[in-house]
Amino acid sequence: MPIPFQRLADMEPNFRRLLLVTLLYLLPAFQALLPVEDPDLWWHLRTGQWIIEHGQVPFQDPFSVYGAGKPWIAYSWLFEILVYGLLRAFGLVGIVWFTVIMSLFIALALHCLVRRAKLPFLIELILLALALSAMKPIYSPRSWLFSILFFAIVLNVAFRVRSGSRPVLLAVLPPIFVLWANLHIQFSYGLAVLGLFTVESLGVRIHPSNRVGGNSDTIPLGPMIATMIFCLLATLVNPYHYRLMLVFLEIAAQTEVFQYVQELQPLFFRSPADWFILALALGTAYSLGWQKSIRLLPLGMLLMAVLLSFRARRDSWVVVITATALIDEHGPWRALGESITVTKARAIFVVAAVIVALGAMSRYREIDGPHLQKSVERRFPVGAVAFVKQNRFPGPLYNNFDWGGYLIWSLPELPVSIDGRGNVHGDLRIIRSIRTWAGYPGWDLDPELANARLVIAELGRPLTSHLRRDARFKLVYEDDTAAVFVSATGNPGNK
Repeated sequence: MPIPFQRLADMEPNFRRLLLVTLLYLLPAFQALLPVEDPDLWWHLRTGQWIIEHGQVPFQDPFSVYGAGKPWIAYSWLFEILVYGLLRAFGLVGIVWFTVIMSLFIALALHCLVRRAKLPFLIELILLALALSAMKPIYSPRSWLFSILFFAIVLNVAFRVRSGSRPVLLAVLPPIFVLWANLHIQFSYGLAVLGLFTVESLGVRIHPSNRVGGNSDTIPLGPMIATMIFCLLATLVNPYHYRLMLVFLEIAAQTEVFQYVQELQPLFFRSPADWFILALALGTAYSLGWQKSIRLLPLGMLLMAVLLSFRARRDSWVVVITATALIDEHGPWRALGESITVTKARAIFVVAAVIVALGAMSRYREIDGPHLQKSVERRFPVGAVAFVKQNRFPGPLYNNFDWGGYLIWSLPELPVSIDGRGNVHGDLRIIRSIRTWAGYPGWDLDPELANARLVIAELGRPLTSHLRRDARFKLVYEDDTAAVFVSATGNPGNK
């Protein structure tokens, strides 16, 4: 029986490669298969519920004392309807699996970017593993998952056309931008990249000597300009139309809060993911330098990605995806073996293996309704909210920045003092709230705290300790997560 054994021996290298590819896709999925701990998810859920109940998107803030009657644009309204629908249909389990599925789509989009370069299998594997590991901190149920996915798709399409594919492929981009503009505000990053492609095409038309690679390596100017115009118009297909652009400018102008909100702070290089990001950025720069010629498009993309990603960890994915697109076959990579050929049977094997592994891991991590709810109770003031509802304490409510979203969801009858919506509260209010909860000098002079009749406080916060000794407030409830204080006189403004 020599032939069957010979066939098994021939299959063994590809089988090992398929297992490695499976593990690669499991990497982001395992990082996403975690309990729901994102504090901003809750106000997204409440917004989705509000839109469904009212049959329209909000134009004024209905959730906070400060924002009442003031303009507010829910720029992720379609995402909020989606996650609220998932919660109603599947509970918290649906939210977790949404994050897992999005992480798998992102991994697939990145893999397509890497395979475009036809790198050796080992290089392809290492590059993709670094990219997926570098994005570990952002695998959470946020609308930015769509920005990551769409950004990778836009680069994939644009680079394929630039390398010689038919320009008609660009026609898929305007519909993507229609969805993107209704799901997340960072569609602006996609427009910026298309702008760079347009500038390159324009430069080649003006100075043909700028063309790289002979007759290819640039998108024809006519299709590129048409694509840019249609994608820009596509972003206006949303309930807010041009007002969405104003939100982007408003958010871009908020710089002071970057020093206080963790996701807006720069990389600290205290985790492997941060170092992976740096390695990808340096590897891309080295790859571009190896070509010994100035290529304005890759250089512009890398500079944009570095500025965005090293400014705020929330945007670290930009340099990751840009690196996977720019580290290509022109770099100094040695031939360490051929890449694996994708066939239908091999794709089915990887998909099936990923599904089986995720099913087993979800049981091991206890990803089910009761356990996910217990995790929420450990992270958020579930017991305190139940106590407040039972006793019908009146507002004004004073709360911290991180819990505002959960209180919007769980305590809708009491408008919050602050929450994670930066385009509602602005730099100064967010900073003042953070400093008050940190117990900085002047905490007792915070006017919102002085006027509060109800405070839901997180244990371990300096302000919580101060309130225990503050004659203006009385402790009425405490558990392992939160404490509830009420006005000692029952009147706002007591001192």
